[in-house]
Amino acid sequence: MIAQAIAFAQQFGEALVQADYNTAYAYLSPNLQQAYSTQSLQQTVETMIAYGSGPILRAIAMTDCLLTEWQYPPMEPQDVLWLYISLEGQDFMEAVAVIVRQQEEKFTLRWLEWGRP
Repeated sequence: MIAQAIAFAQQFGEALVQADYNTAYAYLSPNLQQAYSTQSLQQTVETMIAYGSGPILRAIAMTDCLLTEWQYPPMEPQDVLWLYISLEGQDFMEAVAVIVRQQEEKFTLRWLEWGRP
């Protein structure tokens, strides 16, 4: 299950690389879909990388930064992992940290934190 959750998070990152915000939005849990629209998701990403000279060129799920237990934000019973996704451009490095949860038979992202620490 961990490997599939990592792949799910990586696919979200790839949607951001492609600037495919409709696909990226589909990865969000229903609660996050209430917090974001496809337009606000796009605006969040574009604002984060605005200091760079181009788009995101690649996303890397940083498995060195993977947690299966954590305290903030509080874990919920369906949470599978917390993962840091590096978002790299020609002259910038940013990130999004995600929590992947399993709802019934599918994964969703229930939490996002934008920017590198």
